Amino acid sequence: MTRLEELYEKMTQVHEKAENIYGQEGVPSMLKNEYRNKVAQYNDMYENCESMKLMTTKQETIHNLLNQQIEILNVRIKWELDWAKRVINHIS
Repeated sequence: MTRLEELYEKMTQVHEKAENIYGQEGVPSMLKNEYRNKVAQYNDMYENCESMKLMTTKQETIHNLLNQQIEILNVRIKWELDWAKRVINHIS
């Protein structure tokens, strides 16, 4: 399994937990909006890199795009964990 695949799997696990928290009673609409917007933003950035990888044949470009995707996943995982902590602190 590649580094990207491992990170994608980790992001999926974190995202599923965040989704469960999102569905809890008492989550403020401001935090729900932030969640929806950020998740959409991270999904779009990741997918744009994926699309660009399909459009190029240059290995260097593909390598750079893979590194961007790894960075996007790292930042997203950290953000979703932070968001989940903020929500838990707010509703408990």
